[in-house]
Amino acid sequence: MKRTDKATENYTMKTAKELQECVSVMPDNYFLIDARRDKESFYALTEKDLAEYPYCICGICLNYIMEGKLKEAWDLINGLPENSLVTLGLILVHPEITFKRFMKIVGYLKDNNIEMQGVILTASRPYLLNGFNDFSRIGPLLEAKKEEFLEYGGVLYGKYCINFIYKLCLAEYKYQQSDLIEAEVLVNQAIKEFDKKSEQRLLFAALYLQSKILLTQGRTVNAESYIKNIRTFVKKVGVSEFAFNINAAEVLCALYDGNFPLIARWLKNDAPDEFSDFNMLDLYRYMIKMRCYIVMKKYPAVLALAEKLRPLLEAGGRHMDLCEIDLLEAMSLYYAGEKDLAFEAMGRALKIAKRRKYYRLIADEGEVMLNVLIDYLKTRPTDPGIKKIVELTRNMAINQPLYLKVQNQSSEVFSQMEIDILKLLEHGKTKEEIGEYFFITVNTVKYHMKSIYSKLNASSPHQAVWNAKVMGII
Repeated sequence: MKRTDKATENYTMKTAKELQECVSVMPDNYFLIDARRDKESFYALTEKDLAEYPYCICGICLNYIMEGKLKEAWDLINGLPENSLVTLGLILVHPEITFKRFMKIVGYLKDNNIEMQGVILTASRPYLLNGFNDFSRIGPLLEAKKEEFLEYGGVLYGKYCINFIYKLCLAEYKYQQSDLIEAEVLVNQAIKEFDKKSEQRLLFAALYLQSKILLTQGRTVNAESYIKNIRTFVKKVGVSEFAFNINAAEVLCALYDGNFPLIARWLKNDAPDEFSDFNMLDLYRYMIKMRCYIVMKKYPAVLALAEKLRPLLEAGGRHMDLCEIDLLEAMSLYYAGEKDLAFEAMGRALKIAKRRKYYRLIADEGEVMLNVLIDYLKTRPTDPGIKKIVELTRNMAINQPLYLKVQNQSSEVFSQMEIDILKLLEHGKTKEEIGEYFFITVNTVKYHMKSIYSKLNASSPHQAVWNAKVMGII
């Protein structure tokens, strides 16, 4: 049975006047997620309503884009007055806009001294360079064309904070190249400034990138405590815009520390339902859900969702996202026993990654990806680019050994005593100390440990604890 979307429970339809009032305060107090909630109200508008309240066309167009109805969105845009701010704003966020046309529009706004800060290029995506549009192509130009970036970026984000937006964009590019030290310095500077200026949308993107850098360096990022910190930062403004993605980011951290209960709760209560109200605004959440499917060995579900997304990503030129779904497909196919198809997907991903230097996009998938790469290279010639990616992936596998570990469901039932002993072993307790905890003899402790070893296929306390963690027993 499909879940009911909590955002639409007991929903009251809005009038055209109310909708236009909402659109007029976008994106300060009315967000894309709100426009999505009001979808039926926008779609119910008549030609008479739109003639009286013309700004409502924005809500209809944005919903078309979120649903992947890109042709319908163009049809609406082409019927609007040329060079009006509404028309230009909608063209800027349409996924199929060419980079040349995008720059032409921004140039027009700059020449006429118009700042269009209502354009939400991040579109709830954590990566600033991969929001509604994929601007990761400008990564190599960030340092060479800094002044142009600042000049044109000020049109979209405002001159008062564009310097720190530049640092965040550069940090993301440096991160993908695995220049982690410079990326961390840049992102920390951006975080301080965004917090000071209460730029919550940009702050979320910066904090998310910071968590990725920490994980890559092998540092511990506890899902619940780290995301609690992010919630504290963004709670003042715009929290409703980020709630779903913050929850998904928490699950991504949980995938690194093996927090299976948190993952299970998200899948049950908050994960997007790709078979219900499909929404491209949920792209990041879909990507996280596919990783959860891998952990649960639901490989066909990964492939089905990836192929549902692919044509929309291709239409929008979303190179980074296309590379990511190819990686997820490659891992799923590999572990489903379809190695030839897995290597085809891996080849597509590597082609994009090497051309655009998405090294971390591959490496961050850790040990599961490493196994695919090692087998892939056995049947294909190597080159320096792939060797570098393999090295980065190997380091990630070593630094984050629990990431994407499949939660094996043991057929053995563990008693509470055995679970408690495993927890004490995890804390470094000896057999003698465990005996004192439960007022039992050392021989009795040995008896329980023998049973534990048998169930976990282990031969030492360390191995038993490790296998128990991977299986989600402790």
